[in-house]
Order: sequence, then structure tokens, then C-alpha cells
Amino acid sequence: MTQGDCHLCGEPYTKRGMSRHLRACLPDSPGDSTLHLRIAGARRTDYWIHLAVAADTTLAALDAFLRRFWLECCGHMSAFEIGSVWYEKPHSEDEPSIGLGATRRSMDVPIGSVVEPDDEEFAYQYDFGTTTALEVRVVDAGGWSVDALADRLTEDPARNDDEAGIVLLARNRPPEVDCGVCGDPAMQVCTTCLHERGPDAWLCASCASDHEGDCARPTYLPYVNSPRTGVCGYTG
Repeated sequence: MTQGDCHLCGEPYTKRGMSRHLRACLPDSPGDSTLHLRIAGARRTDYWIHLAVAADTTLAALDAFLRRFWLECCGHMSAFEIGSVWYEKPHSEDEPSIGLGATRRSMDVPIGSVVEPDDEEFAYQYDFGTTTALEVRVVDAGGWSVDALADRLTEDPARNDDEAGIVLLARNRPPEVDCGVCGDPAMQVCTTCLHERGPDAWLCASCASDHEGDCARPTYLPYVNSPRTGVCGYTG
């Protein structure tokens, strides 16, 4: 199981253990002004982060954080699916309701107004062609100050967005991906070969050089610590 690091104390924990740890590592502060979220790849489950998000932070701000930190490549559309509502970007009032009774709304709503702080789960998608799907879980809620949490971080605060009410509490360590030729750590993937060769399209630097003679149109993307690694034009 993938390990990750708590950015409040610096200690490593497994994906499952990190939720339990943060319940203890976060200070006691009754209330529900800030949500503790765990966000993970729906299919690429080894990639996960924990965030503290102020309840008055909009879904649009959370979307912007996820794009900047984990996903953005070509300005694709995105949406949160919470209950029967599709909070989307971009949004148009002229768009009709979508199937099964779901409706479309703007992301310009506070997350605390649409999410209950009691272990609720909801979904997020970036790019409706080569989709990266995420699962979002509300782990806990408290009266924590986002600014105070940001001051405690052991990691680079530039990777956070506390001014928008979002702080990165923990993140997975990069999962090991082996070169499909020699078994050394992979550094990049040939997207031309990915659909035909699957995991064997991941290559170390040396084998990527040799791959030039085996592929009619070698096209590489770097391996990065994101559930969107190897997808579309994502480079981190």
C-alpha cells in the first residue's frame, strides 16, 4: 500500500493510516468551519492527497487547486458530482438538465453549502475525453484556522493555496513504476505505444533512447506523481 507524508509533522503513513493519523495530528478545535478532505484517484488509487478546506471556499477554488496541483494540461472541462447535481466548469444557464434527473450548476458555491461534514463522498472529473476521475471523501470537520495550519507545514507552502482557503495536509509518495524493458525505475512513457503495450510502454531513460528505433512515432510524457500521469499532454 502506498505511503505518504504528513505535512504537519513529517511522519510517513499508509493511505489508510493517514486519515486516522490526521484526526490525531490536527489540533482539537470543535466546529465545522473547515473540512478535512481526502481526494484519491478513482482508478489510480495509489495517488492521494489530504486537504484542509475552509467551508466558505468555493468549489471553483477547489477545482482551480486540483488543476494547478495535479491535473491541468489543456484547459479541459471539469465537474463535481454531488448527489444529483453536476457542478461544472465552464457553466451555462442555457444548458438543459442531464440524464437521470441530474441538474447542472456553477461551481461558484461554497463547499460547505453543498457538502455535509459527516464522511460524505462525492466525485470529480477532469477532461471528459481522456478523463481523470477522482473520489472525494469528507474525513472530518473542525474549527481549524487555515492560516494557522499553513504556518505549521513542514513542506513548501508554495504548494498550497491558503489564501483561497486550501492547505495540503498530506500527499502520497510517488508509486514505483518499473521500466517495461529492464525493470529499472521508469522515467517516462511512450504514449504512442501505451494502448498496445500497456505497462511495457513505461521506460527508463536508457531504454527510452533505445526505443527510438522500435517505434514509428515515439511520443513521450514524463512520469509524475499525479493520477493524470501519462494522460493527454500532462507533464506535471
